[in-house]
Amino acid sequence: MISKTPKIIVFLLAVIVLSGGISVMDSLYAQQRKKKEKTESFTRPAPTQPIKPTIPSANRYQEDKVFLENADSLFRPPMDFEEKQIVKGNVVFRQGGMWMYCDSAYYFPERNSLDAFGHVEMKQGDTLFVYADKLFYDGGQRKAVLTAGPSRQEVTLKDPKVTLTTDSLDYDMNIEMGWYTRGGKLQDDINVLTSTYGEYSPATKLARFEDNVVLVNTKDGYRMFTEELDYNTGTHIATINTETRIEGANDTILTTAGRYNTQTDNAILTARSTILHRDSSMNVVTLEGDSIIYDKATRLSRAFMFRDAAKNPQPMVLTDTARKMTLIGGYGEYDDSLRRAYSTDYPLLMEYSQKDTLFLRADTILTSVRVEYVWPDSLARALSAETRARLQGYTSASEIADEMNIEVLRIPSGFPKPGQTGQLRGFAGGFFKMLEDLKKERMKADKSGTGESKAEKPESSHLADSIASRPVVTDSVVVETIVSDSTAVVPSGPRLDKLGRDSTYMVPKDYHVARAIGRARFFRQDMQGIADTMIYQEYDSMLYLIRKPVVWNEQKQVYGDKINVHFNDSTVDRADLPEKGFLAEYIDEDFYNQLAGKKMTAYFDGGELSRLDVEGNVETIFLPMEKDSTYNKLVSVESSFLTIDMKERTLDKLKFWPETTGSIYPIFLIKPAQKYLQGFRWFEPLRPRREWYGGRWKWMDELGEVPEELENYFKDDTPASKMKTGISQTGLSQ
Repeated sequence: MISKTPKIIVFLLAVIVLSGGISVMDSLYAQQRKKKEKTESFTRPAPTQPIKPTIPSANRYQEDKVFLENADSLFRPPMDFEEKQIVKGNVVFRQGGMWMYCDSAYYFPERNSLDAFGHVEMKQGDTLFVYADKLFYDGGQRKAVLTAGPSRQEVTLKDPKVTLTTDSLDYDMNIEMGWYTRGGKLQDDINVLTSTYGEYSPATKLARFEDNVVLVNTKDGYRMFTEELDYNTGTHIATINTETRIEGANDTILTTAGRYNTQTDNAILTARSTILHRDSSMNVVTLEGDSIIYDKATRLSRAFMFRDAAKNPQPMVLTDTARKMTLIGGYGEYDDSLRRAYSTDYPLLMEYSQKDTLFLRADTILTSVRVEYVWPDSLARALSAETRARLQGYTSASEIADEMNIEVLRIPSGFPKPGQTGQLRGFAGGFFKMLEDLKKERMKADKSGTGESKAEKPESSHLADSIASRPVVTDSVVVETIVSDSTAVVPSGPRLDKLGRDSTYMVPKDYHVARAIGRARFFRQDMQGIADTMIYQEYDSMLYLIRKPVVWNEQKQVYGDKINVHFNDSTVDRADLPEKGFLAEYIDEDFYNQLAGKKMTAYFDGGELSRLDVEGNVETIFLPMEKDSTYNKLVSVESSFLTIDMKERTLDKLKFWPETTGSIYPIFLIKPAQKYLQGFRWFEPLRPRREWYGGRWKWMDELGEVPEELENYFKDDTPASKMKTGISQTGLSQ
């Protein structure tokens, strides 16, 4: 038993030594292997033919499976935890109908995914192409991440009409949408859009942009700036969802909601919006509305006020900074090409060029700009000192015209000079007759066959050649047709110091025209008035009141079949009643000074009546004030002509001629029928008034109400001068 023990011990020792040796050898082998792996690289064998798929052909049509269709070489690294294939050269993958191309890739068949490198391309039919440097594709979720790199400096997604570029793009094949988060650009045949975040679906043609969004229209050059925008590349319609600014050459649009068709340049703005129109002189016309329809091609804008009280409706507002005019209403239009405005639904026009604002109300209000050619002396007088100094260096009218951005019209010699006539339009017919004569004279000279006659051809006949064959028209607007003739513009002219006295040149000047139609009424501090229709023309400084007009000044009222009011620097200086006029002035209780005649002209000084001329069938009733400021008699006079001079708001002189008949009655003996002339009416209830409202004095019509008395007054077709004599609280016949 003892003898066997040493043998067992020796055996155990041998086993231990042998095991240790094997362990040491394994350790040395492992270290040597790792060292070899670090110093040596695997050399792929050159394939003798392209690698072909090895899976059964029956399974090649699995829609969700990513298949390797082609590669020049393939390598499977050993000892990997999952199956991984390294493919290189003309690599092609496919999943369903979508193909992927690259220079090399890691392909994971079990995960159904791949990482592609170098000249990456994704293609689906002939509608989608994506180019990148790297592609990370998850076939199970059908999602791709594409990035730029050495082989492609940017990621590009293309469909037939759209190109999207960025440095990193995510694409979801399930919804057919790609998006970027670090800045990108989308371009079609009309627009270029850039943003920090953007997404685009080639299937639906819908794109969405967020954060620093800029749209540039390559056709017209306008730009759209916003923080959020939806865009359809098929219809080229941009849908606005937040505060947005659109800047064009002549227009700027500010809005928060709406749709803009970038192809037709039409917009429907569905939130409170503003459009700013600029002319060549940088004068600005601003249009505001709860909703606006805008057509850039026709330059027509239509603004509306919301009807839903829950939307906090506000009226349309049109502001002309050059004319110092504001037009508001429930609906309005502005034609920028013709500079015409139109408003309905309780429109109100406010003209504030002077310290006393003029308010004008009617059922419909229209404003426009009329171009008239004027003599340059009026222009020279209007030049500011600064402008005169700036133009001193120019020696000809053409140079001055170029500097001031105006057009110069050459007028033939013999045309009436300033001061000889009143206005150009009165001589339009004679002017064109003269042009015809010039043409006839030139034709006679041509028939004579002499070269001298051709050489001495009048310079003005160039203009005659182009328009002498036209019909003779006496309306002043015919002058506008001359502008279209290039021969009417000449490049030479007098010096600046002679510009004001020279009659050879005329220049265009803009004049404002306003029309108030239907229950029209105006109101300002010194004068108020009503009429069915009112027309104001800046070029002759006239306000025309048509059909049943009444005008008030202090305690006086004037009415007739028609009233024409003339302004001088926005202050009333004359009022004409060419067809039957009636003037009345309130004295006390039921007593009124009254005056009637066929034709009446009133003159004003500083807004106060200074003189009155009456012609034809003059009838008057007045109460002269005694020295003690009392009234004790009534005077009734009839004559053919009358002149009244006023001084400090009181009667100064009274002149009747050539013959006069009349009577004087003590007040206490006057009968009611003797107090009034035939046709007298006191229309004070119709007079536009002011009331304290909203913390300030406002004219009642600023609030939009139409008094019932005014409606009834205009419903009656009887002229104001022929209404039944009497007094009532409504101003109507009893």
